[in-house]
Amino acid sequence: MLPSSSPERRLALDERCDRVTATALEWAATRPFIQAPRIAPLVSLFATAAPFADAAALTTQVRATSWVFAVDDFFDSGTATVSELRDFATSCSTVLSRHHGADRSTALLDALTEIHAEVARYQLFASLADLWSEGIVHMLKGMVDEARWAHEYRCRGVPALPGLNRYLRSAYRSIGVLPHVRTVLVTLGEASTPQHVPFLVRLEKEAGLVVRLANDLRSEAKEAREGAVNAVVILEQAALARGMPPSAALRTARQTIQQQLNHRLTRCEQLSRRAVTATGRLEAVITTTAMLAASFYQERDFLPLED
Repeated sequence: MLPSSSPERRLALDERCDRVTATALEWAATRPFIQAPRIAPLVSLFATAAPFADAAALTTQVRATSWVFAVDDFFDSGTATVSELRDFATSCSTVLSRHHGADRSTALLDALTEIHAEVARYQLFASLADLWSEGIVHMLKGMVDEARWAHEYRCRGVPALPGLNRYLRSAYRSIGVLPHVRTVLVTLGEASTPQHVPFLVRLEKEAGLVVRLANDLRSEAKEAREGAVNAVVILEQAALARGMPPSAALRTARQTIQQQLNHRLTRCEQLSRRAVTATGRLEAVITTTAMLAASFYQERDFLPLED
């Protein structure tokens, strides 16, 4: 499933990555809430998944996902209450519904207005505008769920943890795959896309679960220290409650999550082979993105300090 290419195409792709990285870093330099070290890995991942994408499309994708990471940083910072985070999510929804700035201006809200305007310049946006905005809204709802669960877990302990299935219903949205995939659908310009949205959203969910589970395996130790909610933490605490020794509980939890990740990745590949779009490129991009992200998380995080 991973794309292969000739040395000439690889060189051309590397040159395109360099241009996109330079453009994105210049953009990030005037936006201190964007973590510049994440940009090069994002560019490499997105360009490898969609080697036919032009520099403009890749730049838009990287800017949109960099904003998602910045929002995640804000939610993780501990500087806002759950109520304030919910208000922020509502303000983002207002920006998306009005197609202009929110009633109050913050750097993140202003950046969302800017990114929305950039994505709206693509030809397919007219047909996919609601889908694109819903991707942001669903992500934010998932993030609010996680913030609420983490707050309750710190206050009340293990009884406050959601079950794994309930967690994953929100967590596959909060990981940021939905905004990225929907930006891909808009920017890659596959004319048949609007006809196949239900299938692509189905594939997007499987990809979101792959990335979420891979991220949770990578960040489990950090999030356990912080009192955050995580798929591994949920299963580990359930095993401890059944009397399993701590080392075995953690090992069993990680093995179960890895098995689920492998299952979801297989589902991605199966769905991708049933390509419904005219070229099949979108299905391949979504699945390859999930595969690359899962592989990336096995080794490191997008921000070194997060390891």
